Amino acid sequence: MRIESGQVAVITGAAQGIGAAFAAELTARGLSVVLLDLVRDTVERTAAELGERAFAVAGDVSEPEVLADLAKQTLDRFGRVDLVINNAGIRGSGEPVWEMPAAQWERVLGVNLLGVVNGIRAFVPHLIKAGSGHVVNVASLAGLSGAPRQSAYAASKHAVVAVSEILAGELEQVGAAVGVTVACPGFVDTPLVADLLAAPKAEPGSEAYESLARGLPAGRSVEEFLEQMRTLVDTAISAPTAVERILRAVERDELYALPNGDLEDTARDRAHRVLSALARAQ
Repeated sequence: MRIESGQVAVITGAAQGIGAAFAAELTARGLSVVLLDLVRDTVERTAAELGERAFAVAGDVSEPEVLADLAKQTLDRFGRVDLVINNAGIRGSGEPVWEMPAAQWERVLGVNLLGVVNGIRAFVPHLIKAGSGHVVNVASLAGLSGAPRQSAYAASKHAVVAVSEILAGELEQVGAAVGVTVACPGFVDTPLVADLLAAPKAEPGSEAYESLARGLPAGRSVEEFLEQMRTLVDTAISAPTAVERILRAVERDELYALPNGDLEDTARDRAHRVLSALARAQ
């Protein structure tokens, strides 16, 4: 998809972080943007900072009617939609699978997975009818790998990758000229991971340090964990850099965008294990 002035983009989770960076970059390119986020004051503030081409809406992406209404408002106001960025997401808590409350599973999957599905259901029919456009679903590198205490988050992001792959195939099957990109960033310097980025600075005896100690599995030291975190934090990129790389993938009509690369080869290692299992099965 060629991104150009005069087009209209819809961005969920747009009040801060990657969503706000998408909005800033796209308005700078001359697009009008519709921003959706949960907290009205925050999203309206972000829109006001971007100027007259930005329009703010408050709502919860886990509710299908919110996205349906967002599509109606967008078409009523602009008469078109070209780029849909399903970005809204939450991390959830970090218990082991067997300890994570059912309410946490429901909320994380509701926002991270069903928020994407609701965006697809609301906007893709309009893109198909228009005969053009692109959908960006923001997953995570956790959607191609996984780590302990990420169960609900990683499960939701794996599902977003799968939904994106299937959506691309279905659009091709019906002959629709609509592109799909699933973005799988690693660490991006945003409020969503601010506590993780700050973790390596935890001092022995501090509440942050003691909290880490309580959360680690038996036999793993805080210092070992912090050393690993320092390595990962060094790979963090800014939100504008992530957006620039994701939009480059959109313009090349690429299905996958990994703006950080493959941190610690986690996705590559997982793929190798699957391929090895396939080889042993033959």
